[in-house]
Amino acid sequence: MLGQLGQETRKLLDEGIAPAQVRAGLDRHRAKGLHPKTLPSLVHEVMNAGASTPTAAHRPWTNPTDVAAAYGGAL
Repeated sequence: MLGQLGQETRKLLDEGIAPAQVRAGLDRHRAKGLHPKTLPSLVHEVMNAGASTPTAAHRPWTNPTDVAAAYGGAL
């Protein structure tokens, strides 16, 4: 198993993938306990994840206290 994992790692590095991304893929592989051939898919997940952009927190809809101001007139 370690030999196969080493081969997959070498292939990814030879393709020019950053060592940090391969390392993150190896971390995912270790956490999930998958077959070594899945390493390229895990590295691909890491590469596509990118930096998450902060989004505004969800604010649930509430009834307006001032209906005229909220809806601009009669309903």
